[in-house]
Amino acid sequence: MNSLRFFLRLLMVVSRMNKALTAAAVGLGAIAIGCAIGYKLATDEDLRSYIVRNMQDAFNISKRKVSGMTEDVAMRTARMTRNPKINQDWVENQWGAIGF
Repeated sequence: MNSLRFFLRLLMVVSRMNKALTAAAVGLGAIAIGCAIGYKLATDEDLRSYIVRNMQDAFNISKRKVSGMTEDVAMRTARMTRNPKINQDWVENQWGAIGF
């Protein structure tokens, strides 16, 4: 009976150690992947320019969509997405259209 208890306790300790080792390995792996991605972004000018170009394109597309909205559509979209920036962009666009 005592040997069974000892064996069960030993299994529990090993199980905890395996969980801790697995968590540590996953954490270290995530850090290594993050470092590799950071290094690639820091050293590859083409990749950075590609990412910046895509972000600017997405921003310009979004700006065009906002400029084509009516006030009602802007209000509904902002309410639906819970994004007040849509209304702010629409108002700025309207002020820009009249020259202010």
